[in-house]
Amino acid sequence: MAELNAPDHVDYVIVGAGSAGCVLAARLTEKPGVTVALVEAGGADSNPWIRVPLGFGKLVRNPSVLWDYRTEPEPALGGRQLSFPRGRVLGGSSSVNGLVWLRGARQDFDGWAKSGASGWSFDEVLPYFRRSERMLAPSDDTALHGYEGPVPVSNGRPSAAARAFVAAAQQAGHAANPDFNGARLHGAGLAPTNIERGRRVSMADAYLRPALRRQAGIFSVLGATVSSLIMEEGRAAGVRLRLADGSQHTIRAGRETILAAGVTNTPQLLMLSGIGPAAHLRDMDIAPIADLPVGDGLQDHVLARTGYHSRDVLTLNGVMRNPLRQVAAGLEYAFARRGPLAIAATEACLFADVLPRGDSSDHAPDVQIQFANFLIEDYQRGLGPTQGFVYSVCVCRPHSRGTIRLASPDPAASPAIQANYLADDRDMAATLAGLRLCMNLSRQPALQAITARRVAPIDTDSDAALADYVRETAATVFHPCGTVRMGQGADAALTPDLRVKGIRDLRVCDASVMPVIPSTNIHAATVMVAEKAADLILAA
Repeated sequence: MAELNAPDHVDYVIVGAGSAGCVLAARLTEKPGVTVALVEAGGADSNPWIRVPLGFGKLVRNPSVLWDYRTEPEPALGGRQLSFPRGRVLGGSSSVNGLVWLRGARQDFDGWAKSGASGWSFDEVLPYFRRSERMLAPSDDTALHGYEGPVPVSNGRPSAAARAFVAAAQQAGHAANPDFNGARLHGAGLAPTNIERGRRVSMADAYLRPALRRQAGIFSVLGATVSSLIMEEGRAAGVRLRLADGSQHTIRAGRETILAAGVTNTPQLLMLSGIGPAAHLRDMDIAPIADLPVGDGLQDHVLARTGYHSRDVLTLNGVMRNPLRQVAAGLEYAFARRGPLAIAATEACLFADVLPRGDSSDHAPDVQIQFANFLIEDYQRGLGPTQGFVYSVCVCRPHSRGTIRLASPDPAASPAIQANYLADDRDMAATLAGLRLCMNLSRQPALQAITARRVAPIDTDSDAALADYVRETAATVFHPCGTVRMGQGADAALTPDLRVKGIRDLRVCDASVMPVIPSTNIHAATVMVAEKAADLILAA
């Protein structure tokens, strides 16, 4: 991994071979003669669990494929420091995530445009969603979907418990939704995923490997940490990097340098290079080059779980805690690519309103309820010993905002992550209302038939007790974004075409750019951003 297999000069340097970086490298090199250096701090995506859909549970605790970050003490969560992992491997978080492919609501992207990100309304970004997708099942809304793109989208084979969850939501009065990426987001249904023939399809699989097979001008550099940008008279001219063997190198960009290093590492690298809040940079003994709100506006979905012991239904706990069932599941997956190992972590969802509204205008849902066919306390401790399942609530568009800052001017130091989860009282109110919705679902006949008893929260039903439970147990659902937002005002570090303000030939292309978090999982929106960014860059 210490070998530098890229020339000293290329057209474009892309920092980060995650979802956005893989998309960009593939799309930019569709233009003949273009050369790209794709620099990734992690290694190859050779871990066998990456290809297994349920391998997510093995990967989310594996520092060999993750930036194993933690937040600063969270004031609204009793001072707890939460795990905040990000992908550090070829394919980035698309190689380690829960595989759910949800775009968000139309109102999310129309809100981006209204906030100053002109060109990013739903109708303007829809072509890029469609360009990325290859739907593996028919839809009633064919005009909203793509069928020839690189990313497979399917609903898979749900467990019996997931089917019961969807039925219970309908019994509670929520509409069925067979297509969350269709005309509406509200309702209950199966979660679309990036699984094809029982295997995870990362963005390295979907975009990068096909580009390499056509002998595109992509030079991938793995195991290389970028220490700073090369800044020359207000222009980003490339990157300085350190390889795994400790050697130092530079790669210069003739056209543009593009940061796709993710919601934590992109702002960290900008600040290390003198681009960010001037006062903070001076505190770090870094001379400011551009005083910009880099690292501000961190947003994330935080979830609170309801957990239940099950009966008369097989859940993942029963499979993985029984040696014979383990062997049977392994054989079924090895020979047929089916069974428990071929299922994503989130199998089904409900998007619903839980807050009072003063009007009946069209709006995005308040909460997302995610169903998983296993019982855990948290991802670090893994599966519990008893069969069960969880359904968890997260507020679709939280009001709380956090920051990314430098903890040290040392590029090897982890950034300081202050997520400020549930710091805004409106987010706690929506979370509590969502938990009550979960409890109502558990009382519906479809779920009552397979539920033994509630184990989390235990005997906790008052608002005060539920709020204490949330503060003690809430965790990220791994959707951080918005730390280098695009827009036109002083609160935006980027222009709507993703250029860093005041710096020539430097763009950002990852989840950092999102002005407001989408109402759903954010992976599909991140790929869309990269698809559109490729067109913006090639048109320059």
